[in-house]
Amino acid sequence: MSRLDRPQTDQLTRLMDERWAREFREIRSMLASLGDERQRSNYAERAATAPDDGLLETLAGVDDPLIRQNLQDVRDIVAARARIAQGSYGECIDCGEDVGYERLLAYPTAKRCIACQREHERRKAAAEGRSSPR
Repeated sequence: MSRLDRPQTDQLTRLMDERWAREFREIRSMLASLGDERQRSNYAERAATAPDDGLLETLAGVDDPLIRQNLQDVRDIVAARARIAQGSYGECIDCGEDVGYERLLAYPTAKRCIACQREHERRKAAAEGRSSPR
């Protein structure tokens, strides 16, 4: 069980809420600059009127790496909010140990402790045939 207290969880929730708003501002801005006029018009219309949750579904098929990264960041926030609701926020999904408040301040959606994250990245790099990150 995570050792985060209520004020810490509230502060981290505020950070995620700020990030949520920033991500959607960036997504809407990027949509306005898409190259294909018809695609830009189509997505921009939907983006302007869609609530944030609806926009996630609307943009699932967008083939823009920056928009996809922003969407992944939003999905990470959704997952972190679910862990808060379940009472497991701040616990490493691999080993069950505390993720650490300082790590969460830097990366509020972190789902692994540093040791498990490093191991996860090492395994992922090996599976992709890359050298291991340090």
